[in-house]
Amino acid sequence: MEKRLLDKVYSFTVESEGQTINKKFDLDKNVKLVNAILLSSDQPSHLFYRGSQRIEISGDEIFPEDFESKILMSGISVPPDQKYRTLGNGVVAGNGEIKIQYKDGSNANVSFCPYKVIIVLQCVMK
Repeated sequence: MEKRLLDKVYSFTVESEGQTINKKFDLDKNVKLVNAILLSSDQPSHLFYRGSQRIEISGDEIFPEDFESKILMSGISVPPDQKYRTLGNGVVAGNGEIKIQYKDGSNANVSFCPYKVIIVLQCVMK
């Protein structure tokens, strides 16, 4: 049987310069594994130059504090099925909690304005 993949999308808004945002999202109960991740934004340059985060899935640290957002982004020239950063053999959904600590940091390349951070998780369903 082929595994069924489904994208789960979560987002939040960075409203002030230098803001640290702690968010918790819950996966559907039918998610078995988190296979891959992708970060995007309505202001991609802000996410690229200013963003960093710590990401935890079901209590396991997947990316450490201050992990640069640019490493989890994908350009427009990348084919759609190659945009994700895979997570090895996947991360077990466990309790279904996704915790993110996102930090906006100042950068001379782009001045601040509010922006939305979008997290897309490629999930393997039960």
